[in-house]
Amino acid sequence: MSSAWPDRSKLPSADDPARASQRAIRCLPGEVAPHVLVPGDPVRAHKIATDYLTDAKLVMVQREFHTYTGHYRDVPVSVVSTGVGAPGACMVVQDLAKLGCDVVIRVGTAGSCHTEVKPGDNVIGLAAVRDEGLTHKFLPPMYPAAAHFSVTRSLVEQNAKHPVDSHVGIVHTSDAFSSPALKQDIETGQYAGVLAIEMEASAVLMTSAIEGLRAGCIFSIDGYVANVAEGNTVPDKQARNRGIQVAINTALESIVSLSQS
Repeated sequence: MSSAWPDRSKLPSADDPARASQRAIRCLPGEVAPHVLVPGDPVRAHKIATDYLTDAKLVMVQREFHTYTGHYRDVPVSVVSTGVGAPGACMVVQDLAKLGCDVVIRVGTAGSCHTEVKPGDNVIGLAAVRDEGLTHKFLPPMYPAAAHFSVTRSLVEQNAKHPVDSHVGIVHTSDAFSSPALKQDIETGQYAGVLAIEMEASAVLMTSAIEGLRAGCIFSIDGYVANVAEGNTVPDKQARNRGIQVAINTALESIVSLSQS
């Protein structure tokens, strides 16, 4: 078994009643820092914890929700994977709100809608198209899923310090990675100025707003969604990995800045 899928035998029982009240992540108060990165991929959560944080500790594993807590430049930081899609992301943010968290930043990958937004570039999301079912259970369609201004401003400022092409604008959150509607989604998105398509941002942003958390999102572009629409789902791994390193550094430096405000 990969170390990114850790042995749970030494962890507390996820069925403990106090932990089960946090339905997704099964953590107790004090185990999660006020500032949290929420990648989708548990392997990415492990990488952030081991490669970027000091004294990082695996707190809990429950399904696809892996929680680590450590420090970045002496600031307490947690990393929690949300899995794929809006429902898991929403559940994680709801649990984080119960635990008293303040800042949530989604760090993930996305597919580009435009040739000028290239693999390896970073995209910072101002808001997300709510093309998923989850958020419509909370608010009508006319309410936007918008990032918090202070988080977005910090992400833009910190990202500018890195030698990466970056873009700031709207992203499109979809329940479907690939579907017959994708070609039309791309065409409409290009007309509307959408930069990229992904699968969790609208849930993170809207749930955070409802729960009173400050949230933002930053992505590494791993390819073009037009390729996916044509049946080529293979990402540009080298470009993605370059971009995600910058995105992670940007998010962590933003947390340091936000922790002082």
